[in-house]
Amino acid sequence: MLTAEQREKIKYLNQYRYTNAEIDRKIKCLEDCKSKIFNVTGTLTDMPKSKNRSNTIEDGIASIDEIEQTINQDIDKLLETRKDIENKIDAIIDLKLREIMKCRYLDCKTWEEIAYKNNITWQWVYKLHEKALNIIYIS
Repeated sequence: MLTAEQREKIKYLNQYRYTNAEIDRKIKCLEDCKSKIFNVTGTLTDMPKSKNRSNTIEDGIASIDEIEQTINQDIDKLLETRKDIENKIDAIIDLKLREIMKCRYLDCKTWEEIAYKNNITWQWVYKLHEKALNIIYIS
């Protein structure tokens, strides 16, 4: 059973994973917006042109620019978060514990993937993870 302190450490260490997932969502949204805006096809007609279509494209491009700016800000935050978490994990002297923590919190691997990669059972991964949580210092 995890202690409250260990749960707080896990919450802190998971920041990288959640920020990364949020950026992925924004990038998907950006791609969807670009697809909708730039895949507009014209039709040949002798009817007068509407200025409405032009405004829609301009508004869409402005939206794309805003999304790109927020993605860039999020990426800056992600890099800072990763560096901070990496420094805290690198402070763990035991190489096996450090590897488990990096796999989990920086590579975003599942417990099963970590167990397979390190040739140990997932139950043992949990125990080593708990041990690493007790060692790691988060202010």
